[in-house]
Amino acid sequence: MSHATDAMPRIAALTVYPLKSAAGIAVTSLPLDELGAVGDRRWLLVDGAGQAITARTCHALLRIVPRFAGVDRDGALLLDASGLPTFTAVPPGADAGERLVEVWGDPVPAEDAGDEAADWCSAATGRACRLVRVAETARRPLKAKYAGPLDHAGRHVAFTDGAPLLLLGLPSVAALEARLREQGGYATMDRRRFRANVWLDGLAPHEEDGWRQVSIGDVTLGVGSLCVRCVLTTLDPDTQEQGVEPLRTFAQYRRTEDGVVFGVNATHVAPGTLRVGDAVQVLARR
Repeated sequence: MSHATDAMPRIAALTVYPLKSAAGIAVTSLPLDELGAVGDRRWLLVDGAGQAITARTCHALLRIVPRFAGVDRDGALLLDASGLPTFTAVPPGADAGERLVEVWGDPVPAEDAGDEAADWCSAATGRACRLVRVAETARRPLKAKYAGPLDHAGRHVAFTDGAPLLLLGLPSVAALEARLREQGGYATMDRRRFRANVWLDGLAPHEEDGWRQVSIGDVTLGVGSLCVRCVLTTLDPDTQEQGVEPLRTFAQYRRTEDGVVFGVNATHVAPGTLRVGDAVQVLARR
């Protein structure tokens, strides 16, 4: 049976992740600056050596729930975790000084948020860590594979895994759920596990895989590599309990030479704003 649809793809939901690997924030619009979504992955936890800490190895990071303290998504961040008082993380001032941290092998200048922030985040995660924010001087290069047909030269990203944006069709999630039910597994698969910025509807399952360039509202995106999935998808966002799904099922139908893939990486041509309900026009396919 064909899953094709005549409906125009649209943005169904948008999510921003201020602190890398912590919970996301549902929003109705996603302003884009030079680095990606404004306020997205601008904060990071690091260990004593300055290495990025993520929920891949520190599952408790998922229990931290951030909120923007005001309308400025580049401003202060409110952090919550069960059993702890709300903490207000304030962007470090000019006197904070810069340090190099490492994200996926890239050295990135960052500013330390201070001892109180470190103490709160260490208590929330159960391990010693520091909270840092990407420095204004940071110029972490965007890799070509994330830009699709766009020129990646002179482009930069914050603390993301690599791409400024991640797109995922909700019908792709529904197709995964159908396979899981057939195998007697999960009835539903919480989409939060997949940590997309842009959630799409009105398209066929995995239709986004075939896009090369799209226009959404006033934003043009180059669609780069398919997103390779890791152990983070096997963690329950609420309990942090780990299982084998969806990676076991992905291996049956989403395997590539790079690993199992789900969703697509994307880069914007220029700053603009994505909004829930915006229609997607496909400009070029792979």
